[in-house]
Amino acid sequence: MELAQLEEKQQFQKVQPLKKSELWAWDMASKYGVEASNHAIPCNTTAPVIRCVTPFLGTYVDPGAISLYVSSLSSILSFFTSLSISAVADHGSYKKSLLIVFSVLGCLFSMGFFIIQEPRLFWVGAILSPLAWTCYNVCGVFSHSFLPIYGHAHPDVLAAQARGESLSVVRKIEEQIVNDLSAYSGAIANIGSIIVHGVCIGVSLGMHETSLSLQIAIAYTGVWWLMWILIVAPWLDARPGPPMPKGQNWVAYSWMKTYRTLVSFKQLPEIFKFMVAWFILSDGINTMPAIMFIILYRELSFTHVESLIMSVLLSVMACLGAYGFMYLRKVWSLTTKFMIILCLSLYGIQMAYLVVVPYITDKAGLRTSHEGWFHVLYYGIIVSTFYGSCRVMLSELCPAGDENEWFSLYLLADKGSSWVGPFITAAIFSLTGDYRRAFWFPLVLILVGVLMLSRVDVDKGKDQACNFAQAKERERHLAATTHSLH
Repeated sequence: MELAQLEEKQQFQKVQPLKKSELWAWDMASKYGVEASNHAIPCNTTAPVIRCVTPFLGTYVDPGAISLYVSSLSSILSFFTSLSISAVADHGSYKKSLLIVFSVLGCLFSMGFFIIQEPRLFWVGAILSPLAWTCYNVCGVFSHSFLPIYGHAHPDVLAAQARGESLSVVRKIEEQIVNDLSAYSGAIANIGSIIVHGVCIGVSLGMHETSLSLQIAIAYTGVWWLMWILIVAPWLDARPGPPMPKGQNWVAYSWMKTYRTLVSFKQLPEIFKFMVAWFILSDGINTMPAIMFIILYRELSFTHVESLIMSVLLSVMACLGAYGFMYLRKVWSLTTKFMIILCLSLYGIQMAYLVVVPYITDKAGLRTSHEGWFHVLYYGIIVSTFYGSCRVMLSELCPAGDENEWFSLYLLADKGSSWVGPFITAAIFSLTGDYRRAFWFPLVLILVGVLMLSRVDVDKGKDQACNFAQAKERERHLAATTHSLH
């Protein structure tokens, strides 16, 4: 249960190592489940090998499949919520205001898990989890959209422009600065994650892993989330955009703006190539740890405390990885695009192992707890750099003044695809009875995504974004002048 909200906290802090809400759903669904062979016998969740199903919407479904369906619901709800309000945050000070509002809601949903007083109420968690995830995802749009703004306004960039440096030099300085900001924020986020996990492990062990201890841990993560956004809010400059057009309905305006952005692909082809690649890659990268954790939790008998300890170590590895990759990038002056492809290559090696080895032997291929620890930590050392580099690449390609809108589309591409992976994974398990077969799906997505990403010309995309922003500014001034004359 606490893993679900801890993940929300981790993501709010700009790091997304693993999405583990499905673990909580699986555990609660298992406790309300029955044996697969005999529905009259309650499921024994302490057995070494668990074979149980849960009554769900008039049928009996594997708890792991339920958790994946809940994950899909989270993605779909995040998709439509962000689409309905994203463009508003590019106007006035709404970016900062909405960040605070959705943080408050996320905290309330976290505390709502106290409602669940018995296993049969697991469906309440299946509602609260997508709502809290949606709050985090919307907050992610608002917070990440500050990244390109800070890059454009950084003193080093402004100094280079004042010195009359060439455009390529200014862009290189800005790229390095934005990468550093992303890496530092990711490292700090992982330190916060370690603290949160440490407290939750103490609560869980001290209360013998009771349901109440899990609910307290969830509530604690929600309070931590809200506490820190309120602490930093006074120092967070809103950096307001142009005023919101009068008389506009927020939802209608956001959908209209999104439509206009989508039809601008002829003017911004490079960023659209990136968005297509991200649409594919995000589903693959998000699906991979979901499958791993279900196997660890379901077949290798990992406990809540072991999973929390693993999450702490994962955060440590993510922090070390962020600094390690940042050092390599600086020493060799690597581009953002190269860093993304490097991370994907390392993931591809891991996926190839998990796909091929189970066909060769039944002694390896995520068959032992030692392998489980290794694969999760291997995933962790790369994850922060991958997501951070993807955010940086988007900030390089998006037109100035439309940052929130493009980061919203970035989330939409992520959530618009991420429901596919869990759904297909659940379907593969239903057909084969083996979650390891599902690793083929993220492997194929990673390979296709790398091919798409390799076709993106970043320098050309920056020129397109600059021209698009200038044309939009001229259009706005012309409209304002015409209105004044009338």
